[in-house]
Amino acid sequence: MRKWFVFPLAAATALFAEVKLDVVFTSNMVLQQQKPIPFFGTGDAGTEVKVTFAGNSKTAKVGADGTWHVDFPAMNASHTNYTVDVTDGKSSLKLEDVLVGEVWMCSGQSNMDMPLATDRNARRGWSCTNALEEIDSANWPEIRLAKSANAVVHGTPKPIRYFRDKGWTKCSPETVHYFTACGYFFGRNLHQNLNVPIGLINASVGGTDIKSWISEKGFREAKLPKELAIIDKYSMDAEQQKAYLKAERERYASEMAAWYPLYLKAGEKHFQTAKKWIAPDWDTKDWRQAAGARGSGYFTYVYCHKVTLKPELKGKEVTLQMGNIAEAAEVYVNGKKVAGWLPNEPFDWRLSRSVKAKLQPADLNQDGENTIVVFGSFFRNNSQTYNSTRSLVERSSLAADKVQQSLPKSGWKFRQAFQCDAAALGGKEAPAYIDNIFADKQFYSHLYNGMVDSWTRLPIRGVIWYQGCHNSNDPRYYLHLKAIIADWRARWNTPDMPFLIVQLAGYDPPHAKNWETVDPNQPTGFCLIRDIQAQMISDPKVGLATAYDIGEVDNIHPANKQDLGYRLALEARRIVYGQNIVSRGPLFQSATVEGNTMRVSFRYADKGLKTSDGKDPGAFAIAGADGKFVWANAKIDGKTVVVSSPDVPAPKYVRYAYVGFRGDCNLQNAEGLPAFPFRSDAYDYASVK
Repeated sequence: MRKWFVFPLAAATALFAEVKLDVVFTSNMVLQQQKPIPFFGTGDAGTEVKVTFAGNSKTAKVGADGTWHVDFPAMNASHTNYTVDVTDGKSSLKLEDVLVGEVWMCSGQSNMDMPLATDRNARRGWSCTNALEEIDSANWPEIRLAKSANAVVHGTPKPIRYFRDKGWTKCSPETVHYFTACGYFFGRNLHQNLNVPIGLINASVGGTDIKSWISEKGFREAKLPKELAIIDKYSMDAEQQKAYLKAERERYASEMAAWYPLYLKAGEKHFQTAKKWIAPDWDTKDWRQAAGARGSGYFTYVYCHKVTLKPELKGKEVTLQMGNIAEAAEVYVNGKKVAGWLPNEPFDWRLSRSVKAKLQPADLNQDGENTIVVFGSFFRNNSQTYNSTRSLVERSSLAADKVQQSLPKSGWKFRQAFQCDAAALGGKEAPAYIDNIFADKQFYSHLYNGMVDSWTRLPIRGVIWYQGCHNSNDPRYYLHLKAIIADWRARWNTPDMPFLIVQLAGYDPPHAKNWETVDPNQPTGFCLIRDIQAQMISDPKVGLATAYDIGEVDNIHPANKQDLGYRLALEARRIVYGQNIVSRGPLFQSATVEGNTMRVSFRYADKGLKTSDGKDPGAFAIAGADGKFVWANAKIDGKTVVVSSPDVPAPKYVRYAYVGFRGDCNLQNAEGLPAFPFRSDAYDYASVK
């Protein structure tokens, strides 16, 4: 018998506390069919709580800890809209329009979190194919959506918070746009095929490591000593955390105060030249557009924007507002410094800070151009530079008396003032930044604690999982992926809970213009992750849907989430709902040498093979005993593919789509499902310790 636990409200120990349901219960929700249906919450200790649902009533006494729970018998899915009434005789509450059907957790990083579109803004990279048409046609009132707000929690898990809404939401053209596109198309297909209500829970955060989604119990049960050593190192109470962070702030400030002068000295002549660029009349026509700027090593960029005041701002005190800029910065308006900071002055836990500077009328040219110049220095990494630059160009404005004038993104230009590496500074590396792991979304269990744990007390059918980009090229992902599957099954108390995995999409922006000739001997880190994901399907309750062929070479968030949701739904319909369908494309089985060719056999190709474009199969490479791969010719022969190359007279190994991106990965089975990338020279990931 599972012991239900809820987070007691502070008021639960008071003389009188209103009866409450746990945060996971709201109107419009879907309860999982064919499993006991629990209701639980908090109230006044010793009070009897009565819950009425589907014509039945259950009672429970509130415990000394202020919590209560009741269980109703399992029910089959139906189209009935139920109410839930809860009372302790002194206070009461009601849930309306509650359905019983199939509930799925949708989790991972940005490709799971990616919405159909942001409101009506269907921009590339953050919206699905035909986004506005899909939104307008999303009249599916029996599909219900719940989205966990982003929450980093160290130590003890906390109750989830909802994103934007107060709880579960009916799917409609007005609500669906911000929800996970991948999850929506998965749920829509299930709803259409099963004819039952579908509940979709989205707990996803972009750019996150898998280890943040695994509970501490999960790590301990997986017996991973390297991970446990780090978890135990930071197992601190609130007072210990404060002391640790105080010491870290002092350490960083001291080390940076000693290091930063070395950087200034090395670039002294360059900075003297760059100071000339502050002049309002400096010509920037040859400078580059600032959006998406990146750099390497340690460097300083100078950004410039020229703007004429709106009439409504003239003659007034104006506030210059900017997004996060850099670790060290100086901001000038018409040659006058109005803001700035040194890198050894940490103001919070970010590596950059925002600007909010007051400008008097005398500081501004009321009728002509005003020149805003920003010196930004970066000492950490390329992604931080990119994100800071985006923040600067997207969040800069002038404001006064509720009138705001945004600075057009296209108006920002930049030029590098100085760049060096540690060698130029006598081998002195920049100090490691303040180690504030307690607020780090990447640290062990942090997102599980804040976004997943609450849901584990609510029965669900299974999980769809789209994550792995952040763990690119890490063989330990094998251990972590196995750990999260076991962990979430244990936390939901469902040993065989289905876990459906998305195999990473094709992506390789450095080769956007020459993917046809990319070196097959240089696979990206995504290839390793795809291998590991494919290893998981030795478990019959683990599904796999490849996104490789619907990836976009230069877009980390490919738009085609419709096919992906369909492929995940096929896996669910076969694995979970027992439908006799083919739900996977060709999966590598074996490779046999036949003279100067290799014959490749596949599972899930019983009715034969074909290609999506009618051409011969592409994306195959072979190698001899030396392991040097070349792109090869391939022919379909019944249920097999024969691969050869005149450059490899004695082939030994074969690979398919085993690079970051191939636009010619066209192999399919007769059902039209794409082949999974593979390598016959497989690495033994089970040997990772």
